[in-house]
Amino acid sequence: MTDYSIHDPEIGSLKNLAIVSTGGTIEMLSDGGGLDIYDSHNPLPIQGNVVPSSVNVEHIRFCSLPSPAITPEIMARLILKLEEVALSGRYHGIVVTHGTDTLEESAFLADIYLRSTVPVVFTAAMRSPSEMGVDGPGNIRGALLTASKHEVHELGVTVVLNDEIHSASRVTKTYTSNVSSFKSPGYGPLGFVDQDRIMLHRKPILRIQLPECKLKLDQRVGLVRTAAGLGAREIRYCIDCGDRALVVEALGRGNVPPDVADAIQYAVEKGTIVCITSRCYIGRVLGVYNYPGGGADLEKRGAILAGDMQGHKLRLLLMASLGIGLNIKNIRELLERF
Repeated sequence: MTDYSIHDPEIGSLKNLAIVSTGGTIEMLSDGGGLDIYDSHNPLPIQGNVVPSSVNVEHIRFCSLPSPAITPEIMARLILKLEEVALSGRYHGIVVTHGTDTLEESAFLADIYLRSTVPVVFTAAMRSPSEMGVDGPGNIRGALLTASKHEVHELGVTVVLNDEIHSASRVTKTYTSNVSSFKSPGYGPLGFVDQDRIMLHRKPILRIQLPECKLKLDQRVGLVRTAAGLGAREIRYCIDCGDRALVVEALGRGNVPPDVADAIQYAVEKGTIVCITSRCYIGRVLGVYNYPGGGADLEKRGAILAGDMQGHKLRLLLMASLGIGLNIKNIRELLERF
């Protein structure tokens, strides 16, 4: 645990913040053959003017992994660690540094579980310290400023990159390499970081939270993305492998090819919870079409239409819901509120 303390008496009382690091590009270096975490003790870029003058930072190294290696099990352990840190009473806010590829999943799982009044803010870097135009230091500074504001906890878990503050439930990585990759399609940011302050423009009205519980995940949840002529075989495979729930990323308004609809019915008849979302970035699924495979038809077959939730986040919600013992009725009620 490393301590970085700078205090400006004109700002007011010193805020104690924890940075919980997990790895990712923000910690990576190049040896000439590509970027990697070559030393599990690489320092974070929090020297110089990165730490705001009103903030005292303690660095807690949780792990040092590229984000594709962050499994749901690791995410769950991370979130339980964040809960422990938040409940310790030592910190006014928590910043989590994370690789960008799975950041939105870890942040979403934290958002549906954590109930602390301590702000939790995820951040990352699209460019490593070895590249030109590195964005990590600025992103960390923006996240620290955000986490130091007590009222931010009312927004749920947030994600801060490129001077934008996003809701963990809505944000997604939209560009493979651009520093402005993280967006909330259809919703936009909650606010912005502007030099030495944050400017909040709105609060999320709709937010899913699990009932009070101890977080536990059931891994038996599948995810199938449909396309023309694709999906039925994959759904049947998931069911035959023993999945208890399944997310189907449907076309458009929540529609699938007829053979995929038959596979969904097969899954429902086997007792599997099937949730339908769309592969579109913006908009909710709805039972508009009644032809074989239309959204209305899928509802009649027993599938749950899951609003505008992204498939990979919905999968985590189902894993957590099943892990803590929720049934299909409970899950329907959760999704109806989102």
